[in-house]
Amino acid sequence: MDGELYNQIILETLIPESLPGVSLFMKHGTNYTLYKGPDLPFTERDKQRLTNGQVEYLFVFSSEISNYNLYVESNLSELLENEDFSLGKRQEILCQASVSYVQEIFDAPAMNIKANLDRCKSLIKHILSDHFSPHQLMSTLGSLVSHNSYTYVHSVQVSSYMTALYKLRNTEDEILMDVGIGGLFHDYGKIYVPQMILDKPDKLTCSEFEQIKGHPNLGHDALDQLGILNPIALDIVRNHHEKLCGSGYPDGLTEISSYAKIASIADVYSALTTNRSYRQALTKDVALDIMSDQMKGSFDTYYLSMFSAMLN
Repeated sequence: MDGELYNQIILETLIPESLPGVSLFMKHGTNYTLYKGPDLPFTERDKQRLTNGQVEYLFVFSSEISNYNLYVESNLSELLENEDFSLGKRQEILCQASVSYVQEIFDAPAMNIKANLDRCKSLIKHILSDHFSPHQLMSTLGSLVSHNSYTYVHSVQVSSYMTALYKLRNTEDEILMDVGIGGLFHDYGKIYVPQMILDKPDKLTCSEFEQIKGHPNLGHDALDQLGILNPIALDIVRNHHEKLCGSGYPDGLTEISSYAKIASIADVYSALTTNRSYRQALTKDVALDIMSDQMKGSFDTYYLSMFSAMLN
């Protein structure tokens, strides 16, 4: 199909004798060749043939990625519990499913969030699973970052870090879910910021930075109007850029909730340790040193110490 865009998917997410409901393509150089139409089941023979050919990834139309996401989500528990897959492969499946779905949420009309909140909660439950450590998930997520996917990967990273850190002090399921949802949506307001500003490799002008600084309020207000997120999640969305020294935004607060304290740590650490258009990713130790020394006074020392210990 001329002009059609494609999304890469993991071969192992396709379960034999099931119907993925999307067109499956193989890539040869820069060309995409149809492997199987949307109405045909993916068989054990298909999987064996592709595996023998050392194929790890297939491709689907970007216009059909929502159908594929639903297919993976409906089979995610089975995929993540399949001990025939390596732990690394299961991590990759979970991370790709999470990032793909967050992208779908951010790119869709706001009302879709209200209709699909249960899907978000299901992803959070998998992220909270004892099968995966935060460090393992972050390593896998890092490999998924591209120029166009940073916001989506960053959202899953922040949610994962936040839930793991908060779980160390509180295992109450509902609160952990609210923290995870808040982490997923913390940057939702960036959909209202021009993409050229978000992707700018050079230093932002004062005007451009003012637009960036508006995203916590924009995200909070849009999600609040939907009436689906509780105060904990909304607090994370609004206050994840606040700093204890008062230099944060949007309100320059010096007193913030424990949820916002954790969010600010997870947000900055994820940003520092991820490749961006304007700089290379920093190592874990360098990032933590910057947060402890150069940004001293910005973060709650108790939570920052816990976070550092959690990563070691």
